[in-house]
Amino acid sequence: MTTLELYTKGASVWVPDPDAVWASAQLLQDYRPGEKQLLLQLAEGNEVHYPVGCPSDLPPLGNPDILEGENDLTALSFLHEPAVLHNLRVRFLDYSSIYTYCGIVLVAINPYEQLPIYGEEVIDAYSGQDMTDMEPHIFSVAEEAYRTMTREEKNQSIIISGESGSGKTVSAKFTMRYFAVVGGAAQQTSVEEKVLASNPIMESIGNAKTTRNDNSSRFGKYIEIGFGRKGDIIGANMRTYLLEKSRVVFQASAERNYHIFYQLCASRELPEMRSLKLDAPEHFRYTNQGGEMQIPGTDDMTDLERSRNALTTLGVQPDQQMELFRILSAVLHLGNVNIQASGRSSDRSYIDAEDRSLAVFSKLLGVEGSQMAHWLCHRRLAIGGEMLVKPMSGQQALEARDALAKHIYGQLFTWTVQRLNSALRAQRAQAKSFIGVLDIYGFETFERNSFEQFCINYANEKLQQQFNRHVFHLEQEEYVREELAWNRIEFSDNQQCITLIEGQLGMFDLLDEECRMPKGTDESWVRKLYDQHLTSKPHPHFRKPRMSNSAFIVLHFADTVQYECVGFLDKNRDTVFEELINILKASQSELVAELFHQQGNGPSVANGSVRSGKRATREHKLTVGVQFRQSLQMLMDTLNSTTPHYVRCIKPNDLKEPFMFDPKRTVQQLRACGVLETIRISAAGYPSRWTYEEFFSRYRVLLRGPQNQLPAQARQALPHIIPDPDQYCFGKTKVFFRAGQVALLERLRAERLRVAAVIIQSHVKGWLARLRYTRIFWAAVTIQRYSRGTLARRLALTLRYTKAALVIQKTFRMAVVRQMFVMIRQATLTIQAFTRGTLARRRYRQLVAERAAVMLQARVRGWLAKREYRRVRSAVVFTQCCVRRRAARRELLKLKTEARSVERYRELNKGMEVKLMQLQLRADQEARESAALRETLNAEREAATAEREALRAMTQKLESQKQEKPPPCPVISEKEAEERRRAEEKATQEILRLTQELQALQKEKDNVYKEKEDLSARLLEQEETQKECVHQAVSQSSATLRAELDEEKTKYQGLLREFTRLEQRYDNLREMSLLTERTKGHRRSDSAQSLSLEPLSPSPTALSPQSLTPLSWSPFASAFPSPEEVDCRGDQARARSLCSAAVTAMKAALKKHANDVEMTALWLKNICLLHDLLTQHSPKRALDSDEQVPLTADLSDLIRTLSDLCIQAYQQLLSITETRLQNIIVPALLESETIAGLSSSGVKLGVSRKRAGSDPRPVGGDAPTMASVLRELGALHTALTRQLVPQSLIEQAFRKLTYLICASALNNLLLRKDVCSWSRGIQIRYNVSLLEEWLRSRGVQAGGAVATLEPLIQAVQLLQVGKKTEADAKAIVQTCTALSSQKIVKILTLYTPHSDLDERVTLNFIRTVQALLKGRSDKHPPQLLMDLRRVFPVTFPDLPPPILTAEELVIPDSLKISFLRKA
Repeated sequence: MTTLELYTKGASVWVPDPDAVWASAQLLQDYRPGEKQLLLQLAEGNEVHYPVGCPSDLPPLGNPDILEGENDLTALSFLHEPAVLHNLRVRFLDYSSIYTYCGIVLVAINPYEQLPIYGEEVIDAYSGQDMTDMEPHIFSVAEEAYRTMTREEKNQSIIISGESGSGKTVSAKFTMRYFAVVGGAAQQTSVEEKVLASNPIMESIGNAKTTRNDNSSRFGKYIEIGFGRKGDIIGANMRTYLLEKSRVVFQASAERNYHIFYQLCASRELPEMRSLKLDAPEHFRYTNQGGEMQIPGTDDMTDLERSRNALTTLGVQPDQQMELFRILSAVLHLGNVNIQASGRSSDRSYIDAEDRSLAVFSKLLGVEGSQMAHWLCHRRLAIGGEMLVKPMSGQQALEARDALAKHIYGQLFTWTVQRLNSALRAQRAQAKSFIGVLDIYGFETFERNSFEQFCINYANEKLQQQFNRHVFHLEQEEYVREELAWNRIEFSDNQQCITLIEGQLGMFDLLDEECRMPKGTDESWVRKLYDQHLTSKPHPHFRKPRMSNSAFIVLHFADTVQYECVGFLDKNRDTVFEELINILKASQSELVAELFHQQGNGPSVANGSVRSGKRATREHKLTVGVQFRQSLQMLMDTLNSTTPHYVRCIKPNDLKEPFMFDPKRTVQQLRACGVLETIRISAAGYPSRWTYEEFFSRYRVLLRGPQNQLPAQARQALPHIIPDPDQYCFGKTKVFFRAGQVALLERLRAERLRVAAVIIQSHVKGWLARLRYTRIFWAAVTIQRYSRGTLARRLALTLRYTKAALVIQKTFRMAVVRQMFVMIRQATLTIQAFTRGTLARRRYRQLVAERAAVMLQARVRGWLAKREYRRVRSAVVFTQCCVRRRAARRELLKLKTEARSVERYRELNKGMEVKLMQLQLRADQEARESAALRETLNAEREAATAEREALRAMTQKLESQKQEKPPPCPVISEKEAEERRRAEEKATQEILRLTQELQALQKEKDNVYKEKEDLSARLLEQEETQKECVHQAVSQSSATLRAELDEEKTKYQGLLREFTRLEQRYDNLREMSLLTERTKGHRRSDSAQSLSLEPLSPSPTALSPQSLTPLSWSPFASAFPSPEEVDCRGDQARARSLCSAAVTAMKAALKKHANDVEMTALWLKNICLLHDLLTQHSPKRALDSDEQVPLTADLSDLIRTLSDLCIQAYQQLLSITETRLQNIIVPALLESETIAGLSSSGVKLGVSRKRAGSDPRPVGGDAPTMASVLRELGALHTALTRQLVPQSLIEQAFRKLTYLICASALNNLLLRKDVCSWSRGIQIRYNVSLLEEWLRSRGVQAGGAVATLEPLIQAVQLLQVGKKTEADAKAIVQTCTALSSQKIVKILTLYTPHSDLDERVTLNFIRTVQALLKGRSDKHPPQLLMDLRRVFPVTFPDLPPPILTAEELVIPDSLKISFLRKA
């Protein structure tokens, strides 16, 4: 089968597109050889005809869907440009993955966004891991270089290239940061900090804003990081290449000068900067030409402060920093020097003596202003042995000024690099090996290309040649290792283009020759190029533009570039007049003089040459081109002597928009950076490689026979499958295929599976058809029976419905008519009611009017009758009074007569007793009532008395009037009676009014009492509420303080661990230096009367940890009575000395057994025991207990030291176990196959190729399993339980270890695609269940050890659940609560099917999950990976020490302290 047979209906192909470069299309019909066109359907649905002249014109085939988003481009079945572009687009836009492997090259796409993938937890995840196992990352390349260097002891190089704005500088910084973290400095000068501190300095003086990048490096640099024998950083060195000095004096539109100038201008208000006389950058010619003064999102003042701190870190003193800033400020002022033309033809120039900029420039540099003004406008010539001074025109003077500014900046840049190198140089030991990081400019092409672009593209030609040869060499090494019968791979070399540039009579030679000519010009140099490379000997890589005689075209490997010759000679010479240099040499500033004296001492100038009056001297100066070629050749020699690692940075768009992909710009850079060249070289050989086991597992349906002889079986079967023997080759362990052959095998496999599926389907369908016929027959009979019954029931139901309809109609019509009747009747009643009401109201108003008239008449008539009645009644009463008075007198006489009789008196007395009792009761009642009203009447009595007085006065007046003129008796008596009656009525009314007021006051009193009770209740409620609020506030503040306390404990323990590490390093160095001077063994010092413990000499009887249990022998429990006894004697100094000696001995014991779990657990228990003993007998604790005798000596500082030592021993114990677990966690949990045969059921198509230098993985019995992990945990648990360590402390230890296991496994899972599958998820879940069962069996789950495994358990469950429907998405969001949104999306993105029965997770499903996760309150940290360095605060339980007697102590003989005897 050939590749042409793959062009069948439904096949995916790529066709050129003007916008997307390549567009996906699908074949609508099979292709037959000889056809002139293909019928295609584009992704938009349009049908097009694609012309095909010959089979080579066929469009490239698309890769299978299973390879979409592959992290290694060389694993693709079809290797061509559209496949590479599509794969990068899918990974960048759909998976948000900015890194992709392409063989040995790491392709890095700039996201233009800060991503949380560079933290220390990511560094920990990549440290020590194989490059092929992890997701592509810049840390993976750095780890591969570091491991190769430490294993093979060979120097390494990381070559980072790309065009401006692609992220080269950031990648280089992250690479250096990785080395600084994994290879800590051996010296205490923190070399890794100095290496990182060089970045902000070089960015300030070497980076600038361009139209393509806000922080573009305008120079190339190669940093060699030196490592010692243990893999730690001991020094560094930096080399720079081709600084763009022309930017100092000129910037294009929308660009800036170097950052340092704007940083100085922004900090001009600082007190120390005022002497520099700086102004805003808009006022300086060297900073305002581009029009961009500020970069969005940056603070120049803060950046300068960062640079100053970095200079301080590197040992540059503040006064020397100010010297540096003075020189930079002087460059700015030099650009503002005003040079004016004079003379008739403007052939002269001068500078005003009062020029302020020149005065500031001269003052800052410490030079003579008049001399500088003179030699800026004049030059010295040597003619006939005589020296002449010639004035220069205004333009020439401006060029001399700019040349001086560039030269000063170049010398300052060189001095800074030398100063950095001296600070980074290893002081004590020589670096055993180094890793070089090359951050160099990529291929550049602009609308107008000059000398800088020519040198940059020449350097990229050299690097591309080295890259091609290295890739070719690796390919051939693989073939030789597998013993293939292969032919030499032919690939396009760019040697001809390099020869054109650097060869004999090449472009650089002709340029240097023209520079040596006294009157050489750019135009004459171009004419020489035309004559040499077009006329006399045409060169295939050189052309001449049609419309220009001052330009030339070079056909580079990446693109065709047209260069303008203007300025080539001046930039190549890069000269400055010697007179100006001499002035600077005589500067009063030490740094300025040092800069230019160093230049004069060397044989050549590093950044240019000095033009003097002597021609012979000038001819021996090296041009910029020669210097650049020499430094580039040194770089190539260095790279060729190291193992290179390549990082190609890609700029996805020119708008600097985050995650925006421009295919045109990306393809242009892919062609320029050599990624496609790697693809071509790989495609020219055998890009697809399978081991025999993988090949058989994937394609066993195409093979026959058992699996015991795989190579022989493959050799027999492949010739029948692929007739062309040139399309495959057999190696020792692998089968090699050319490009496209894996797709052929996949098609054959799919066809074989399809045929097998058709046969299976035919038998199954026949059986299903017969079964279906039987079911249909019985179903038909049943349906007929039920249908007839249904029809009968339907007829009955119809009749029933008809009758019901008639009843419903009748009832409905009746209801409608009745409703109408009721409505009419209701309306009639309403009208009648309103009418009757109107008439009744009218009659009522009439009756009311008549009744009012009658009442008025009645009142008037009544008033008249009453007046007449009162007059008659007064006369009758008067008459009655007279008559009754007479009758009373008669009766009185009669009664007096009867009273004289005793019997009559007795009869009357009986009746009077009863009446007296009744009157007494009534009097008491009235007394009570009167007493109640007496107080209310007191106030009215005075008013009544006054009124009576007034009435009495009026009565007296009336009597006097009566005496004067007595009226008729009946009239006077009537008036008096009327007045008396009115007074009584008024008094009665007053009494009633006062009674009512009293009742009102009583009601008010009751209301006030009720209000008082309400207020009291409300106050009580408010007090309760305030108490609850205060309680809540106290609880919250207590929780906050507790959290802060835990955080402080965590920080303190971290600092203590770091202090322990540094103390351990110091003691190790001290012991190494004093090893020969110290005596070995134990000795007893009689003078000090204390026991001095020193390291024991090697003894055949080793100390058995099992015999050193606290119950059998506790040295400090047995030794404690000694300091207590001494303390009781009053010798506090001796007691303190004994305790200090014990603490020192314990520290020495911990250091001696730094890698022994048993001994560390023993000393942890002993330290805790001594701490508890001293705490128990401390004065504060002993006062609370009557049984303990307090110590008189103040041992509080020793107690604190013991507390710190407890934490140190605890952390040392965990550190030993963590170190043992670190390398076996990932293989045991993620890679071990506890369930045999589950993960090997299917092999993913397109296995990534093993890289050079990768460590072989252990297989078989050497691979770690869960038994290894449980064995280490069991050893720790046994050591702790044997020493009777408290259970709470054991639970805390295992909580920390299970967190480490979970974090390590989950971080590795999040960075590997090969473990993100359903089958592997079952394996991992089973391994985790074994760990859970072990933890529960040991009883340590109560401390949260099992709970810390929840993120890993949920991640594994995520691999096993369904991932298709929206219900699955909701279930994932509800279930995975311990995973952050980033982790969930990352696992779904990495999910890779390992068999044909599984499918990838679709992008639509991932977007659905992301939308659901946005509504979830995510309390997880923003980092993708878990923090491996998280510190858990430890709490030691306060337990009383056990009471031991001397009889219970057993002193082992191995300790050799037999002189201690029991008392």
